[in-house]
Amino acid sequence: MPDRPPTPSLAAVATLRSHPRFHIAMRESVRNIIELYRADRLLNALMSDRARALFTHAALYLYYRGTKDGGPGLTVGAMKDFCIQLKLSSRGRCEAMLALMRAAGLFAAEPNLDRRRRPLAPTEKLFALHRERWTAHLEPMRHVMPEAQSWLASLDDPGFVREFVMALSERYVAGLRLVDNAPLLESFVDRNAGMMVLFSLALAGPDDAPFPAAGPVDLSINALATRFSVSRKHVLTLLRDAEQLGLLVRGGPANNEVTFLPPGREALENFLGTMFLFSSQSAEQAAYARAAAARPAAALAR
Repeated sequence: MPDRPPTPSLAAVATLRSHPRFHIAMRESVRNIIELYRADRLLNALMSDRARALFTHAALYLYYRGTKDGGPGLTVGAMKDFCIQLKLSSRGRCEAMLALMRAAGLFAAEPNLDRRRRPLAPTEKLFALHRERWTAHLEPMRHVMPEAQSWLASLDDPGFVREFVMALSERYVAGLRLVDNAPLLESFVDRNAGMMVLFSLALAGPDDAPFPAAGPVDLSINALATRFSVSRKHVLTLLRDAEQLGLLVRGGPANNEVTFLPPGREALENFLGTMFLFSSQSAEQAAYARAAAARPAAALAR
């Protein structure tokens, strides 16, 4: 399969945005993202939203890389080094996050004869969580990519999951960032509930209206703060920053409405379009790898 740049091109994103059902896919995807959001004050204190979303993918990548090339695999030390490399967190925060996830049953100690190494292995609980999240991302993509149906069916195949994780992670390690095609959102992806606040407001319009919402939508700072377990001051700061960047404007009789401006609508569309293409290209790579692995086995069977 030919190599691709880690980040989908703006031209490819523009083509996807022109699909007549793209706004439907975006709306469903954002609704799923919000429903899956795990707002936890302790985790918020340890890592940003972006870091938490990437943390378990990074751990799975180390685990699979270890099983593939005989490397150290997933250990606390390897994970600390990887978090520093990817600029996800400090070593101390990484260790605290791993401890919390082990306590939650997401990772377990893996039997090992070398007492100097203490490798960890993902549990079925972690895989079930990821299948839920991957499904939430891939299902809306069926509106614009019919082949997403086959990728959804493949999530029950451990071999596909391994290749999918490797493809997703290798692209990120190679330099992919979802905000590369939406730089106006860069200051929101690393802040607690930054994207969740923008997504919620973009979703506030009627289901049969354009997405992101084209006209004024109701704004309740208290509701947003409560929903995402952040302070009112934090939400206000996010909104003020969004206004300064020209993403949206507040209005209404009591400043209780928000209207997305064209740059804000374009940024959200580019962000989600990039996410769709990133996921689809990784799934295609995983499916190709599984098919290539099956060919020698089929030849031997003959």
